[in-house]
Amino acid sequence: MRIANIGILVKDLEGAKNFFHDYFGAEVLKTWNEPENGYYSYIMTVGNGAWLELMTKPSMVDQPKEPNRSGLVHVCFFASSREELDDIVAKLKADGYTIQYEPSNPTGAGEVRAIAFEDIIVEVNYTPGMCD
Repeated sequence: MRIANIGILVKDLEGAKNFFHDYFGAEVLKTWNEPENGYYSYIMTVGNGAWLELMTKPSMVDQPKEPNRSGLVHVCFFASSREELDDIVAKLKADGYTIQYEPSNPTGAGEVRAIAFEDIIVEVNYTPGMCD
C-alpha cells in the first residue's frame, strides 16, 4: 500500500498550480474537468511520491483556516539538498508567506513550515540521505 494522492480544494486553481510548480517543480500529469457542475482539477506529480490533486468547484465553502486546526494539517516535501531547502525558505520569505518556523542550524538537516498559498501549510524537510 502507498498513498496515491492528496487532494486540496482551492479557490484559485491556476494560482495553486503555479505555486506548486514554482516552489516544488510539480508538473501536471492530467486534468479532470466536469464543466456541467463546475468541477476542475489538476493531478500533479512531484518527484516519485504521491500525486497532488488540486481541485476547485463553485459550491465549495471557504472558512478562515487556523494553523492549529483539525483535519489535514500540512503537506510536506523533501528537499534534495540543504541549498534547495535554503532557496525555498528565501523564496517563501520574499513572496511574503508566513514562516512558522525555519531551520535553526545553518548546516545539515533542517525544516521550514510556512502558511502559504490560500493558507495551505507546507513543510519542506532536508535530512541528509533521505532522498538519495
